[in-house]
Amino acid sequence: MAVVVALPPPVPLEPDAFARIRRLSRPLEWLFTLLFALGVALLAVAVVAVLTYVGTRLQVRPGGMQIYIEASVPPLRPGWTTVGALPWIQKIALALSASVMMVPALAVLWGLRRLFRLYGSGVVLAQENARCMGGIAVWLIAYAIAPTVGHVLVTLAGFDDEGWLRIDSAKALALGLILFVVARVMAWGAEVHDDASRFI
Repeated sequence: MAVVVALPPPVPLEPDAFARIRRLSRPLEWLFTLLFALGVALLAVAVVAVLTYVGTRLQVRPGGMQIYIEASVPPLRPGWTTVGALPWIQKIALALSASVMMVPALAVLWGLRRLFRLYGSGVVLAQENARCMGGIAVWLIAYAIAPTVGHVLVTLAGFDDEGWLRIDSAKALALGLILFVVARVMAWGAEVHDDASRFI
Protein backbone atom coordinates (compact mmCIF):
# COMPACT_ATOMS: atom_id res chain seq x y z
CA MET A 1 0.00 0.00 0.00
CA ALA A 2 1.47 3.31 -1.09
CA VAL A 3 1.54 6.32 1.19
CA VAL A 4 1.01 9.66 -0.53
CA VAL A 5 2.57 12.62 1.24
CA ALA A 6 1.46 16.09 0.22
CA LEU A 7 4.50 18.28 -0.28
CA PRO A 8 4.37 22.04 0.27
CA PRO A 9 4.45 24.23 -2.84
CA PRO A 10 7.96 25.04 -4.06
CA VAL A 11 9.57 28.10 -2.59
CA PRO A 12 10.24 30.76 -5.25
CA LEU A 13 13.89 31.21 -6.10
CA GLU A 14 13.79 34.87 -5.18
CA PRO A 15 11.25 37.06 -3.35
CA ASP A 16 9.03 39.38 -5.36
CA ALA A 17 10.80 42.38 -3.84
CA PHE A 18 14.13 41.17 -5.23
CA ALA A 19 12.59 40.68 -8.65
CA ARG A 20 11.27 44.26 -8.58
CA ILE A 21 14.67 45.56 -7.52
CA ARG A 22 16.26 43.75 -10.45
CA ARG A 23 13.74 45.19 -12.92
CA LEU A 24 14.15 48.73 -11.63
CA SER A 25 17.94 48.54 -11.45
CA ARG A 26 18.65 47.66 -15.07
CA PRO A 27 17.41 50.99 -16.53
CA LEU A 28 19.34 52.87 -13.86
CA GLU A 29 22.50 50.95 -14.72
CA TRP A 30 22.12 52.03 -18.35
CA LEU A 31 21.34 55.62 -17.33
CA PHE A 32 24.51 55.93 -15.25
CA THR A 33 26.50 54.24 -18.01
CA LEU A 34 25.24 56.87 -20.47
CA LEU A 35 25.95 59.74 -18.06
CA PHE A 36 29.45 58.39 -17.44
CA ALA A 37 30.15 58.16 -21.18
CA LEU A 38 28.86 61.71 -21.75
CA GLY A 39 30.99 62.99 -18.88
CA VAL A 40 34.13 61.34 -20.26
CA ALA A 41 33.43 62.82 -23.70
CA LEU A 42 32.83 66.28 -22.21
CA LEU A 43 36.05 66.15 -20.20
CA ALA A 44 38.05 64.99 -23.23
CA VAL A 45 36.63 67.80 -25.39
CA ALA A 46 37.29 70.38 -22.67
CA VAL A 47 40.91 69.30 -22.17
CA VAL A 48 41.64 69.20 -25.92
CA ALA A 49 39.96 72.59 -26.40
CA VAL A 50 41.92 74.25 -23.60
CA LEU A 51 45.21 72.87 -24.88
CA THR A 52 44.75 73.36 -28.63
CA TYR A 53 41.99 75.87 -29.47
CA VAL A 54 43.29 79.31 -30.53
CA GLY A 55 40.09 81.05 -31.66
CA THR A 56 37.89 83.55 -29.85
CA ARG A 57 34.92 81.29 -29.04
CA LEU A 58 36.47 79.90 -25.86
CA GLN A 59 37.00 82.64 -23.30
CA VAL A 60 38.03 82.59 -19.65
CA ARG A 61 38.16 84.95 -16.72
CA PRO A 62 39.01 84.43 -13.05
CA GLY A 63 36.38 82.00 -11.83
CA GLY A 64 34.64 81.29 -15.12
CA MET A 65 34.70 80.05 -18.69
CA GLN A 66 32.28 80.51 -21.56
CA ILE A 67 31.86 79.05 -25.02
CA TYR A 68 30.26 81.09 -27.80
CA ILE A 69 28.26 79.12 -30.37
CA GLU A 70 26.66 82.12 -32.09
CA ALA A 71 27.49 83.01 -35.67
CA SER A 72 29.45 86.08 -34.58
CA VAL A 73 31.50 86.37 -31.40
CA PRO A 74 31.07 89.64 -29.47
CA PRO A 75 34.14 91.63 -28.44
CA LEU A 76 35.97 90.55 -25.30
CA ARG A 77 34.48 91.98 -22.15
CA PRO A 78 36.72 93.57 -19.52
CA GLY A 79 38.46 90.91 -17.43
CA TRP A 80 38.00 88.19 -20.06
CA THR A 81 40.62 86.68 -22.37
CA THR A 82 40.72 83.88 -24.93
CA VAL A 83 42.15 80.53 -23.95
CA GLY A 84 44.47 80.66 -26.94
CA ALA A 85 46.14 83.78 -25.56
CA LEU A 86 47.07 82.13 -22.25
CA PRO A 87 50.63 80.91 -21.59
CA TRP A 88 51.12 77.16 -21.88
CA ILE A 89 51.62 76.74 -18.14
CA GLN A 90 48.18 78.23 -17.51
CA LYS A 91 46.55 76.10 -20.21
CA ILE A 92 48.01 72.97 -18.63
CA ALA A 93 46.90 74.13 -15.18
CA LEU A 94 43.35 74.72 -16.44
CA ALA A 95 43.26 71.29 -18.09
CA LEU A 96 44.54 69.63 -14.92
CA SER A 97 42.08 71.59 -12.80
CA ALA A 98 39.17 70.48 -15.00
CA SER A 99 40.36 66.87 -14.75
CA VAL A 100 40.74 67.04 -10.97
CA MET A 101 37.19 68.33 -10.64
CA MET A 102 35.60 65.97 -13.18
CA VAL A 103 37.29 62.67 -12.31
CA PRO A 104 35.58 62.31 -8.88
CA ALA A 105 32.19 63.04 -10.47
CA LEU A 106 32.85 60.42 -13.15
CA ALA A 107 33.94 57.95 -10.46
CA VAL A 108 30.66 58.55 -8.60
CA LEU A 109 28.70 57.82 -11.78
CA TRP A 110 30.74 54.65 -12.38
CA GLY A 111 30.16 53.57 -8.78
CA LEU A 112 26.41 54.09 -9.15
CA ARG A 113 26.49 52.09 -12.39
CA ARG A 114 28.31 49.28 -10.59
CA LEU A 115 25.91 49.39 -7.63
CA PHE A 116 22.80 49.10 -9.80
CA ARG A 117 24.50 46.43 -11.89
CA LEU A 118 24.87 44.41 -8.68
CA TYR A 119 21.21 45.01 -7.86
CA GLY A 120 20.22 44.05 -11.39
CA SER A 121 22.10 40.76 -11.10
CA GLY A 122 20.37 39.95 -7.81
CA VAL A 123 23.19 40.93 -5.44
CA VAL A 124 21.34 43.06 -2.89
CA LEU A 125 22.31 42.21 0.68
CA ALA A 126 26.00 41.50 0.21
CA GLN A 127 29.38 42.92 1.12
CA GLU A 128 29.87 43.95 -2.52
CA ASN A 129 26.99 46.44 -2.17
CA ALA A 130 28.50 47.92 0.98
CA ARG A 131 31.96 48.24 -0.61
CA CYS A 132 30.44 49.90 -3.65
CA MET A 133 28.52 52.37 -1.49
CA GLY A 134 31.69 53.09 0.48
CA GLY A 135 33.57 53.80 -2.75
CA ILE A 136 30.86 56.25 -3.85
CA ALA A 137 31.14 57.99 -0.48
CA VAL A 138 34.91 58.37 -0.83
CA TRP A 139 34.59 59.84 -4.34
CA LEU A 140 31.89 62.27 -3.15
CA ILE A 141 34.30 63.53 -0.50
CA ALA A 142 36.99 63.81 -3.18
CA TYR A 143 34.53 65.79 -5.33
CA ALA A 144 33.97 68.15 -2.40
CA ILE A 145 37.67 69.01 -2.05
CA ALA A 146 38.46 68.97 -5.79
CA PRO A 147 37.67 72.68 -6.39
CA THR A 148 40.20 73.64 -3.72
CA VAL A 149 42.85 71.45 -5.35
CA GLY A 150 42.01 72.93 -8.75
CA HIS A 151 42.23 76.43 -7.27
CA VAL A 152 45.71 75.69 -5.97
CA LEU A 153 46.82 74.35 -9.36
CA VAL A 154 45.70 77.37 -11.39
CA THR A 155 46.88 79.84 -8.75
CA LEU A 156 50.36 78.31 -8.79
CA ALA A 157 50.33 78.80 -12.57
CA GLY A 158 49.61 82.50 -12.15
CA PHE A 159 45.90 82.46 -13.06
CA ASP A 160 43.54 84.11 -10.59
CA ASP A 161 40.64 81.83 -9.68
CA GLU A 162 37.69 83.36 -7.85
CA GLY A 163 35.20 80.52 -8.27
CA TRP A 164 36.71 77.80 -6.10
CA LEU A 165 34.41 78.08 -3.06
CA ARG A 166 31.16 76.32 -3.97
CA ILE A 167 28.04 75.39 -2.05
CA ASP A 168 27.77 72.09 -3.92
CA SER A 169 31.13 71.10 -2.39
CA ALA A 170 29.60 71.35 1.09
CA LYS A 171 26.60 69.32 -0.07
CA ALA A 172 28.85 66.64 -1.61
CA LEU A 173 30.92 66.48 1.57
CA ALA A 174 27.83 66.03 3.75
CA LEU A 175 26.37 63.41 1.42
CA GLY A 176 29.69 61.58 1.22
CA LEU A 177 29.97 61.40 5.01
CA ILE A 178 26.35 60.20 5.30
CA LEU A 179 26.88 57.52 2.64
CA PHE A 180 30.06 56.42 4.37
CA VAL A 181 28.05 55.68 7.53
CA VAL A 182 25.28 54.04 5.47
CA ALA A 183 27.91 51.82 3.83
CA ARG A 184 29.13 50.68 7.26
CA VAL A 185 25.55 49.88 8.27
CA MET A 186 25.06 47.97 5.00
CA ALA A 187 28.24 45.99 5.66
CA TRP A 188 26.95 45.06 9.12
CA GLY A 189 23.56 44.12 7.63
CA ALA A 190 25.29 41.94 5.04
CA GLU A 191 27.15 40.12 7.82
CA VAL A 192 23.89 39.50 9.68
CA HIS A 193 22.26 38.27 6.45
CA ASP A 194 25.18 35.92 5.76
CA ASP A 195 25.04 34.53 9.29
CA ALA A 196 21.27 34.01 9.08
CA SER A 197 21.55 32.26 5.69
CA ARG A 198 23.78 29.59 7.22
CA PHE A 199 20.92 28.30 9.37
CA ILE A 200 18.19 26.12 7.89
